[in-house]
Amino acid sequence: MTRRVMALLVGVLGIAVVSLSACDGIGRVRTTWVADGDTIMRETVRVGRLTEQDLREASGLFPSQREAGVFWFLNDSGNDERLFAADSTGRALGTVRVTGPRNQDWEALSGGPCPQGHCLYIADTGDNMALRPVVQLLRVVEPSTNDREIPIAQTVVVRYADGAVDVEAMYVAPDTSVWLITKRPAVDTAGAFRPVRVYRIPPEAWGSTEPVTVSVIDSLPVVPVRRSSRDWVTDANLSAPDSLGRRRLVLLSYGAVHVFEADGASGRPGAKVARCSLPIHERSSEGVTWLPDGRLLLVNEGRGGVMYAGACP
Repeated sequence: MTRRVMALLVGVLGIAVVSLSACDGIGRVRTTWVADGDTIMRETVRVGRLTEQDLREASGLFPSQREAGVFWFLNDSGNDERLFAADSTGRALGTVRVTGPRNQDWEALSGGPCPQGHCLYIADTGDNMALRPVVQLLRVVEPSTNDREIPIAQTVVVRYADGAVDVEAMYVAPDTSVWLITKRPAVDTAGAFRPVRVYRIPPEAWGSTEPVTVSVIDSLPVVPVRRSSRDWVTDANLSAPDSLGRRRLVLLSYGAVHVFEADGASGRPGAKVARCSLPIHERSSEGVTWLPDGRLLLVNEGRGGVMYAGACP
């Protein structure tokens, strides 16, 4: 989400965007905002800043499966169709143009298997005002940092059975099912905020030539509170399996990371493991992924977005 749209929502909806921390340069981050009952993200270190000037609104990142130490990023709405490569300190390593459908509102980036080997998955699912009748999922064969252009390999058009929703969080399971998680609060009949909703796009959807209609299949205990964007979910990522084949799912919101168990094959979310407050104050956090040592790598939206690493729990 751009800062311009955030400002519009603050004005129209009366939603406050809360500053999360103070930071004393590169190194340890000093936390100043923690909600009651939260754990603070441990060992949080600012590791760098994005140097690619065209990466103005980083809204997702995923580690390369082809090149060690490389991470892929994308811009959200209002930007062209490119993937950006950088290392874990934010140093730019190259850009790749994606040919095919235009970027209506790219919001998430994930990776997983595909018929061609390993693909990057792009969620063109942003919908700030919940007006889009359909959204798109795209996948491309993962490029190398030496590539300059790559075509869309496949596209799935998605329609939500319960009407348009804003989604900025996506992850891909080993069976190639795609999981989408809502961002904004919805209300029940009594006017209370509901937990975030979960949709699943099955693997066979990639062969469909018609829009695929999906329904809510689950919810997760991340419940936004009134007049705060703290728990608006902006990204998600599934961990690699541990020695027993178990995985974890992380959801990123503007104020915290939320860690859940996840099924090793299907990726379905399970029990909540932890919620950790983020000591981040620069712009907004819209990208998260797992590092090989089990820590999390996060990036803030905006040109020169700051990158942080930390552990939860």
